[in-house]
Amino acid sequence: MSSPLSSELVADQAVAKRVRAFNRFYTETIGSLAEQHEGLDVTLAESRTLFTVKSLGEPQVNQIAQALGLDLPYTSRLLGILEDKGLIQRAIAQHDRRHRVVTLTPIGERLLEEIEHRSNKRVLGLIEHLDSNEVNQLLAAMETIVALITKQENGHDQPD
Repeated sequence: MSSPLSSELVADQAVAKRVRAFNRFYTETIGSLAEQHEGLDVTLAESRTLFTVKSLGEPQVNQIAQALGLDLPYTSRLLGILEDKGLIQRAIAQHDRRHRVVTLTPIGERLLEEIEHRSNKRVLGLIEHLDSNEVNQLLAAMETIVALITKQENGHDQPD
């Protein structure tokens, strides 16, 4: 006879196994492990960094790290790689000369546009076999996943 604690542990492990299986499926489907994101000369991490730099305007390194959930040394290495490729530049902030900001170069802007174009095309290819009701069902399921996973992070349902 198993104790309630061991049956809870088995159930928890089964849940973890199913979530991890989904994570593996999704990361393989979107190609996140490929060395060339969208067939271009950037990794997914570099691509996300470019996207984040553009979306934040003229961010400082710590803002990029925070937005991506990465530590500063790793973020600095990513930015160094992107700078060496001529995709970003670091400059003194015009509004405060004590700060350095990161911006996309024209080459970086064009590459990010191409990444977004290819990503959109690939995603639409993944779902082209679905009818509109199935697309809506997929989008609703994705919104549910985000809502449930971020529920506690956003301060909901936390113990007093």
